Amino acid sequence: MATRYSRSLHIQPTRKLAPAITDIPHIFKEFETIDQVAFKYYRDATLGWVIMIANPDFMNEFEVLPGAQLRVPFPLSRVWQALGTAGEI
Repeated sequence: MATRYSRSLHIQPTRKLAPAITDIPHIFKEFETIDQVAFKYYRDATLGWVIMIANPDFMNEFEVLPGAQLRVPFPLSRVWQALGTAGEI
């Protein structure tokens, strides 16, 4: 009998963002969230995913430990151009 768990997995491709000289280094602090970091630099907490794709060493935000250095892509116009969205999300 087939169940929803017996189906094959569909793995989504991982987006990556190449480093740039304009990127901002950020040391992740205890009790801080990726959303808070995104708000600090972008004034938009929903852009935490941008920071995560710039830091492929971490599979998800829960793997980022205090003291880890994150690369915050800046400016956002470079991000949109690199991802081919031209700012239209």
